[in-house]
Amino acid sequence: MANAKFIRLLVGGAPTLINITDVTTVVAVGAGAAQAATLRISYASGGNTLLTTAANANANFLVAGAPAVVQAFWNIISEAITQPWNMPILPANGQSATLMAPPVSAAVVAPVGPAGSPVAVSNPTFASKQSSPVLNQGGTPLVFASAV
Repeated sequence: MANAKFIRLLVGGAPTLINITDVTTVVAVGAGAAQAATLRISYASGGNTLLTTAANANANFLVAGAPAVVQAFWNIISEAITQPWNMPILPANGQSATLMAPPVSAAVVAPVGPAGSPVAVSNPTFASKQSSPVLNQGGTPLVFASAV
């Protein structure tokens, strides 16, 4: 494994290094109210890492949210891999990576006023164009309770 890369995730309240060097698949399984949701990372070497949320609705993500969790994890992997070889861990010391969802793009339709005249519209705000943390059912950023 040349030039190993890791991400630092908050797992069980502690920053935990997760290998992302030879990831082949990422599978998220959402859960109901009193169940744990999971994220399984598979590696070319044949190994796996299983990240699990707490088993309650304030900590897990729904089945419908699983694709966003997978996409957010791949986004972190992509960002980490683009870092120079001498920066094996993302983010920097003292920080933990957050699963971020890309901004939701919306079609912008220019409104037309009476007699076909254009109507002035303010541009979407800068904040609406930014990524946002993937949230659990409780409405806070998703964190995992354990990693095996």
